[in-house]
Amino acid sequence: MNSTLKMLTASLLCLHLAGCEYVDNILHPDDTDETVIDEKFKNDALQLGLSEAIVTQLCTATKEISVKCISVLNSETNQQEVRFEYTYNNVTQNNDYAKSTDASRIIFHLSVDNTAARIEFENNRSYQFNDGYEYTWVEPTDITTAIVVNDANESLTKLENSAVIKRVTNSKLTNVSTASLNNDQYSITEAQDIVNSANTVLFPVLVVSVTSSDQTVPVDASFDMFTTGHSAILSNFSSAFSTAIEQSWF
Repeated sequence: MNSTLKMLTASLLCLHLAGCEYVDNILHPDDTDETVIDEKFKNDALQLGLSEAIVTQLCTATKEISVKCISVLNSETNQQEVRFEYTYNNVTQNNDYAKSTDASRIIFHLSVDNTAARIEFENNRSYQFNDGYEYTWVEPTDITTAIVVNDANESLTKLENSAVIKRVTNSKLTNVSTASLNNDQYSITEAQDIVNSANTVLFPVLVVSVTSSDQTVPVDASFDMFTTGHSAILSNFSSAFSTAIEQSWF
């Protein structure tokens, strides 16, 4: 069913957080057929080269993927940011020693004030270890590389990966990995070829081990790479990404 674009002022429907303006039902998809886009965000995106039809496509959430369409002044750089954020959230895996919760995001940053346009891929994994276990981890040798692959699991491009690993508590570990492609390194056609063919992004996986009072020899408690989230986002939005690249990737 076609979505209906309804323009409402920010004073009525937008949430205002630290200068960030976005719409509640875009952040939290509901059962309505309506796509509500803040007028200020829409105007900013149009001025940066996007068509109204593509703004609507890019801001339309799905049942599994939430979307934030954000125009905000970055307080650190004092620069305007206009971006689309896609999140496939809170997928849980379990083994005998821990629970892993994953969130996948893709963030499409438009070029503003001579900043680079870029598509950022993020994988956020949280480990919650069972009571009685102590954990350690080892970084893989390829931790600085994320690989964009096609349906045949063939590499389309390798991206520089930045991993932030944090021991939150004695029973909780987090690992946030990010990698991006931008218009400084990839031409319009190169970026389009990648997003049109991409199936998912392969991020490095930590090697996690646990011990306990009954298990003094470390036991592998690692989880497989999580790829479903980026696959789902790309499956739903790669065509719109490709058009947005053509319109704004300068």
